Parts: sequence; C-alpha cells; structure tokens
Amino acid sequence: MFKSYKRAPSRRAPYLHPTKDQYEAWAWCVNNKIGVCVIPDWSNSGKWKVEITINDKVTVDPKTYEGVEALNKMYEYCKYYKDKYENTL
Repeated sequence: MFKSYKRAPSRRAPYLHPTKDQYEAWAWCVNNKIGVCVIPDWSNSGKWKVEITINDKVTVDPKTYEGVEALNKMYEYCKYYKDKYENTL
C-alpha cells in the first residue's frame, strides 16, 4: 500500500565552540554580507567543504575537511576576510 523510499543520507554538522576572536570574525563577516559556512560533501561520507559567498558570488573550497577541521577552516576564512576588508567596507 505504501511505497518505500530510500532516504538520502543525512549528516549532523560538526560542533566547535568558537573562541572570542573566531566569533568576532564570523560576526563581522555576517554583518558585512560575507557568508562563510560548512556544507556536506555528499560524494565523501563524513567530509565537509567550506562555502564562501561574497556579493552573490558563491565559491566552494575544493578541499574537503573532516568534522571540526572544517569549522576551524571556516573561522580561518572569516578572519582572512575580516583582515582583508575591515578597512575598506
């Protein structure tokens, strides 16, 4: 009576409590419309990629990361963009 559908694999996002500096860099990016986030790499189980959006242009880091490593890279990108654009935006 009911069809059985295969469910897409789901992933729970990794968690890392950010330091004050990491949080400030991330908040600066959000307030200046720079999006930096982790997204699942559906072709590699348990791997994550970092996606960066600036002015509606989306760029995905081609490298894949494991769990917390992906979040550390995300915060590293946030700090990079904050340092790069802080005085120009």
